[in-house]
Amino acid sequence: MKKTILFLIISFTIYAQKPSGSEVLIPFRVKKLWGLSDTLGNLKVNPIYKEIKSFFIEKQNDKYVSRYVVKTNKSYFVINEDRKVFLPETNTYDSIHISKYYPNCFWVFKKGKTGLFLKNKEIIPCLYDDILPTQNGSFRVQKGDLVGLINASGKLIIPIEYIYISTYREEETDEVEEKDEKAMVDKFVWIAGTSKSEKKYYDTKVSENNIVYATIYEKRLGSETISGDSKDYDLMASELLKTYDKVQINQSLDIAYVTKNNLKGVIDLVSNTEIINLIYDEVIYDGINKDVKVFKTKRNGKYGLIQSGNKAILNCEFDDINEDHILTKDNRKGVFVFNTIYPFIKPKYTAIKSVEPISISDFWQFGLFEVTTEKGKGYVGENGVEFFKD
Repeated sequence: MKKTILFLIISFTIYAQKPSGSEVLIPFRVKKLWGLSDTLGNLKVNPIYKEIKSFFIEKQNDKYVSRYVVKTNKSYFVINEDRKVFLPETNTYDSIHISKYYPNCFWVFKKGKTGLFLKNKEIIPCLYDDILPTQNGSFRVQKGDLVGLINASGKLIIPIEYIYISTYREEETDEVEEKDEKAMVDKFVWIAGTSKSEKKYYDTKVSENNIVYATIYEKRLGSETISGDSKDYDLMASELLKTYDKVQINQSLDIAYVTKNNLKGVIDLVSNTEIINLIYDEVIYDGINKDVKVFKTKRNGKYGLIQSGNKAILNCEFDDINEDHILTKDNRKGVFVFNTIYPFIKPKYTAIKSVEPISISDFWQFGLFEVTTEKGKGYVGENGVEFFKD
């Protein structure tokens, strides 16, 4: 008993040393229960949840903002990486939707209708067909074809009688009424309209500091080379046809697909060199990996990935490689991640699909994949770490 208590104290002390939002915590399944671990698979929150239905991890101002929709014995609720509860387990909702763009807003659903939970309370009841965030921290609510507006305090300030709602802009009119001019100083002005008329509505301005929006980072994409030079591609094709049976030029990539004796390769038109050997049954441009062109190839009925210079990234041993670089071999799934330092994830899962990557910096997003084994669902990182133990 003493050993157990000591272990818990040590575990808590180690975890407490990390300030909130300082690290990425990923859902981790141990048999049938879920907890949270770091990106190396070290458990940080013990597996006590029956399910983690959805989650997001987003970097904002050098800290990670995380939300997890979890379930224990009753209904779903929302926590962060410190197990702080944002929406309690005692709720009676049928389901909960979270969004990284509005980390403290929770769309809640009951009997097919939508509501909104914010600031520890339900500010919009489950009465609407749709709820859309808009300016000034307010929400456009919809019933059928008509819309209204509920402000950040949960007050209905525009009745659900209109076809559209927009913000008032001074440049829309030549003359600004004295009332409008005064209102624009300390009030937020809305325009609500039908097919026949428009009406102004006013609300207190909400400070932008109180409205939290997530930052969208650049994706890890290579830049393709597009030539701006004027080239005589017809002449190039004519010259290549002296050597090859068939030539197909891609001007934007400055390459030519060439065929001889039913075998295919690729010629770089800038250097006039063969960058993919003439040994494949199929060759198609696939993208940029670490600033180098990559081609999907097929040989002897199997697929691989070959980069310019004939270097094999993946040998032609896979039954399929789809557009998301999901690898199939012997009815098992893996994935190849572009622009990563890690090896590819070997095909050993019954199913695999990409989930929202996690922003680590402005230039790197940590790839995460949901996988299925015979014993359940789990996650695998681009570093190959399995966030589950069957």
